[in-house]
Amino acid sequence: MITQTPEELTFDLVVIGGGLAGLCAAVAAARRGAEVALVQDRPVLGGNCSSEVRVVPHGATHSNAWAQETGLPYELLLRERSLNHVTFFDHGLINSRFDLTLIEFARAEPRLRVFYNTTVRTVDSSPADPADVAAPRSTPNGLGRVGGHDRVIHAVRGSQLGSEKEFVFRARQFIDATGDGTVGFLSGADFLYGREARSEFGENLAPLVADDATMGSTITMQARDTGRPAPFVPPPGIRRYRSLADLGLKRSLYHLEKPVFGGYWWLEICNPFHQIADNQAIRDELHAHVLGVWDYIKNHGEHREAVANHALEWIGMVPGKRESRRLVGDVVVREQDVHHDRRWPDGVAYAGWWIDLHIPGGILNKTDPGERENADRNYKHWIRIPPFTLPLRAFYSRNVRNLWMAGRCLSVTHVALGPSRVMQTLGHMGHAVGLAAAYALEHGLSPREVAAPDGPHIQPLRQRMLRDDVRLLGVRNADSDDLARDAVASASGEAAFDLGEADTARWFRLGPPRPATPLSSEALGMVVPVTAGRIDTVSLFLRNESDRAARLLVGVQPMARIWDRDDRPSLASVEIELPAGHEGWCDAPLAAAVEPGRPYRITLAGPSGVLWAAAGRNEPGSTMQYLHVCPGGPEEKNRALPGFQPAEVDIPAYRHWRQLTGCPLALRLAPLSRPFGAANINNGHAWVEAMPNLWVSDPARPLPQHCDLMFPAPRQVGRVELTFDTNLTRAMQGSEGYYRAPECARDWRVWARVDGAWRTVHEARDNFQRKCVARFEPVPTDALRLEILVTNGAPEARVYELRAYAE
Repeated sequence: MITQTPEELTFDLVVIGGGLAGLCAAVAAARRGAEVALVQDRPVLGGNCSSEVRVVPHGATHSNAWAQETGLPYELLLRERSLNHVTFFDHGLINSRFDLTLIEFARAEPRLRVFYNTTVRTVDSSPADPADVAAPRSTPNGLGRVGGHDRVIHAVRGSQLGSEKEFVFRARQFIDATGDGTVGFLSGADFLYGREARSEFGENLAPLVADDATMGSTITMQARDTGRPAPFVPPPGIRRYRSLADLGLKRSLYHLEKPVFGGYWWLEICNPFHQIADNQAIRDELHAHVLGVWDYIKNHGEHREAVANHALEWIGMVPGKRESRRLVGDVVVREQDVHHDRRWPDGVAYAGWWIDLHIPGGILNKTDPGERENADRNYKHWIRIPPFTLPLRAFYSRNVRNLWMAGRCLSVTHVALGPSRVMQTLGHMGHAVGLAAAYALEHGLSPREVAAPDGPHIQPLRQRMLRDDVRLLGVRNADSDDLARDAVASASGEAAFDLGEADTARWFRLGPPRPATPLSSEALGMVVPVTAGRIDTVSLFLRNESDRAARLLVGVQPMARIWDRDDRPSLASVEIELPAGHEGWCDAPLAAAVEPGRPYRITLAGPSGVLWAAAGRNEPGSTMQYLHVCPGGPEEKNRALPGFQPAEVDIPAYRHWRQLTGCPLALRLAPLSRPFGAANINNGHAWVEAMPNLWVSDPARPLPQHCDLMFPAPRQVGRVELTFDTNLTRAMQGSEGYYRAPECARDWRVWARVDGAWRTVHEARDNFQRKCVARFEPVPTDALRLEILVTNGAPEARVYELRAYAE
């Protein structure tokens, strides 16, 4: 029956939007004791990564080594991978098992109530000061709104499809996780839309003139080999493609050889369509293009014989949006803040995807590539950025006093949205915002009061976030309740830094770019953690393909974080000669005095014809890099393209070291580096950043292995919090079905030494999560022991952190 009177519901916090950001925000706040409503306008959670849209979640580790976002989105995705049989190697493949994992994740929280199929179209709000009559004004492109007076939200009103119910959701605070900034828009919040002019924020990648262009919406598809001929008869009204050139520049078709494949990110529609008002028209236009591309693949393309048995099994009905409204906070993050991490005092999240802006017009733009980086190396290496922090002041509305933002409607420019908008990153931000909202509610504070950089709340909140496994760059555990902080750590053994033998199936070449090789550069580098006060010798596995000896320059550059990209002066360098035809280890006697406990870049420069082999192992805290030198502007071949004109982008001159994740280079250090000691488990860092911050047991000793904490005096301990290694450089995309990180401890137990005798206080089996908690009856103890019995496949134990609490 249709409810005539809306049902009035009161919560501490109402989250509107159930994508990864909204889901993680809602769960985080509920776990901290808030009564939370999550209002979602779809029958499933996940937004763009649900089975309705099927975009694979990405994050910082895609282009920055060991940079995986942790906390709730990681907990969720580790669980999903352990339960799902399907490998998501591309978009279009996500299934309903993924949806169920998210639904079960929310259902497990007793303080969280989810309202599915419920659309918010009305917001009850009023001026915070009734005497304030300030009128908002439009942004320079006429599509945004700024300068509005302060307002307060009292309730949001929702209509539920299927039940025919109407709801009024009242709360003290609200989180807009709609993606479109719908709640902010309806409540009078300042917002931005489209591209800001270069002069507004001084951004190199902003156009000279503001306009309405946004990143576009995409619809994905899935095809399957049916085992028999599967003809495709194109329906009327589709876009006709008869050649790859018709698709436009640098829009490739891939995975066609697989029995099941999906795609394609470049099937994208943006301007002249408005991403909100024209949503249905965008869906129809995308269908015409997706079906047109499928018609080309099946009936006209060069691979049509190979896909003769493939049928189009699924096509999306909901466009996956990349950008629409962005609500304005007290800080608007700009391109400059992306290139050079501000280390904001209220930093609560980070991003590390690249400045991925796509081309105005999307598939309708036939003269430019779908993404500029696919056509131009100077552009490509400018937009590849190290991880950077985002301040809490970018996650609440500057003029709606009780409104937080989570998801892609955060306070950033169009350019800064590029690296911030991918879903693992947004889930990580949502986790932080949920904890911030819970803290504000607990202490009776506004968002602005919590975030004040010099105020009394932001640092305690950040410590709470660290404990909840929210990764905060450059922030150390200073939790006064953590009894482990003043303990002395030891272990049954520890591993040395060892990249293994050379992998001679993979080589990387010095010299100018060559299309036939995976990578060529005038200089190659390998970032390594160094624990000694000197580097006497580095050994590199090299091959000289030329018929003459090659003179090579080997150097060492200091770094602050493993992701640093600036080219720095060498502390020391040495010339070596590589004989013609040589293949093998080459020693470079650097004799460099260095500061221990920080990363260094070992560099190799020389003539063409010299190659450096890949390493057989990928060690935490290390990554390969290569140097790109840009004189300014795009490459000569692209200077006539519209998307590279000075009015569109201004690429400066630079010298940057670009990472190639997952491809370490074969290198040995003398003396040996030993960055995996037991002291890492309570050094205050639970992630790779400058150093690995990870205990690794001696792989020569079989499991079980253990690490210990010795307290200066007996402590009452009833809770131990553990952080295991789950390979923070492995992207979740492509992780096989039923995946569990081999490095992760599967079976483990905690011991306490009581009255001189060790006794088991907790035991766990079948673990695959990074963050684990052991609760037990408090005991007086002078030492704790974590024993790793079995991993999920690795031969050694690996632990980032051990915390201890009284209860």
